[in-house]
Amino acid sequence: MDNILITPKNEKQLQLLKLLLEEMKIQFRYEKDETELEDKINEARTEKKEGKLLTIDPKKIWESI
Repeated sequence: MDNILITPKNEKQLQLLKLLLEEMKIQFRYEKDETELEDKINEARTEKKEGKLLTIDPKKIWESI
């Protein structure tokens, strides 16, 4: 199934969209802000630079752990 990204301009639009999707029984996932994802990515990059991030080779899963 395809995904649709909708960016409301204000809180009122957000609430109306949520109500509409719930009324139509359309499954949706709400994420507060893209900056949260960016923060997690930047944190992972920092951990990788510091050698704290565990990298797993998918071809050798058990040896990588």
